[in-house]
Amino acid sequence: MTGPVTDPATDPAPDPAPGSGHRPSGGAAPDDVPSAAVPAPPGRGRRGTRTRAFVITAVAVLAALGAGGAVVLAPDGPEKVAAQPEEHGTTTPIVRGDLTVTADVDGTLGYTGTGSLYAQAPAPAPDQGSGQGSGQGDSPGGAPRPQGGGRPSPNPSGGPKGGAGPDADDQNTGTRLFTGLPTVGDSFKRGDTVYHVNGRPVPLLQGEAPLWRALAKGVPDGPDVRLLEQNLAALGFGKDLQVDDKFTDATTAAVKRWQKSLGVPQTGRVDPSAIVVQPGPVRITAVKVVVGAPAQGEVAAVSGTGRQISVNLPVDKQTLAKQGDKVTVRLPDGRSTTGTITSIGTVAAKADSPDPGMGGGKATVQVLVALDRPEDAGTLDGAPVTVGFTSQSRKDVLSVPVNALVALAEGGYAVEVVEAPGSRRLIGVKPGLFADGRVEIGGEGLREGQKVLVPSP
Repeated sequence: MTGPVTDPATDPAPDPAPGSGHRPSGGAAPDDVPSAAVPAPPGRGRRGTRTRAFVITAVAVLAALGAGGAVVLAPDGPEKVAAQPEEHGTTTPIVRGDLTVTADVDGTLGYTGTGSLYAQAPAPAPDQGSGQGSGQGDSPGGAPRPQGGGRPSPNPSGGPKGGAGPDADDQNTGTRLFTGLPTVGDSFKRGDTVYHVNGRPVPLLQGEAPLWRALAKGVPDGPDVRLLEQNLAALGFGKDLQVDDKFTDATTAAVKRWQKSLGVPQTGRVDPSAIVVQPGPVRITAVKVVVGAPAQGEVAAVSGTGRQISVNLPVDKQTLAKQGDKVTVRLPDGRSTTGTITSIGTVAAKADSPDPGMGGGKATVQVLVALDRPEDAGTLDGAPVTVGFTSQSRKDVLSVPVNALVALAEGGYAVEVVEAPGSRRLIGVKPGLFADGRVEIGGEGLREGQKVLVPSP
């Protein structure tokens, strides 16, 4: 029957002998070391047969390895002898969970993508291409030629003669000037007004290509019609609208409802100059024009609105990154969050070296990381961050703090399980992965929630 380990501090026996209560020596680390002691090896005098000196060594090794290091220990090792053990300390439970070792690499926090935002010129007049011009013509208007060969309206907007009524539109006649512009840092989504021309709002629509012709009832079918209808439906103006390539009466009605919401003449026609098309929501990174400038050409440089981290990963660490893997991110204020690898470059670039004579730095590949919780980054842009890539990981394992390990003089390692006040026993363990101050353990008789002794600092 196994009894508790006798505390050497309360047992004044002069020499280790059978039944003296000292911990075992000789042989491999036991799975369950009994309290009955065996003779100490010759020449060891009153020194105990177990030690925590190993813990100090392991911590030193981990410190030398840095954040990217990991240590895996075998159950058998060189014999270690300790001084008389102190029993003072606290207890902590054995925990079941994941252990992960990370390699930290510097990165830069910014926004997804880059691009430019352009103001389109009005489409050509009907007699210069029936509304199917490239969007760069000099004549205003852009209304399609009426069906049946009839003459186009003398009003360039395609509205009633004389410009009267709700359909009148002289926006594209005369000089067109920017009367309102965005500022750096502004963000826009579908339907938002990006800038103003001659006092009228120019909203953002989403699509892969800008309009190249004016759209109205009677234009030939085309993908630009579908783009317009998709946006009208997404904005809530698509009642009874079938999204396809055909500009129908339902499309005209949807356009007029949308124009009414913008406070512009309800013509039922959409000119390329009246909208801005981008693949998705945008954020202004630079404004390229001023109020009063002619309303044509590049208006602003833009990015996406998603938060993204760019990492120049050395090629010798490229295996750390796999698309879809999770990473940890340490922000400039010290807080941590998580992200997902979205892209890994395939072309290595040589980093600039601070010393021109060195011929450049290490070759790197660009790795892009999307934040799982973009709000964690606030409004930081171009900020330095630290990204932790997983180098080793163990799932669903038992672990204890590193300093809970006991190195036995006879070889092997153990933890001291506290089963009840004053009742302790050593259980042999096989250490595995070290990570974040903890160590994976395995062995017979171990279970989650058991209390183990952790010595006081």
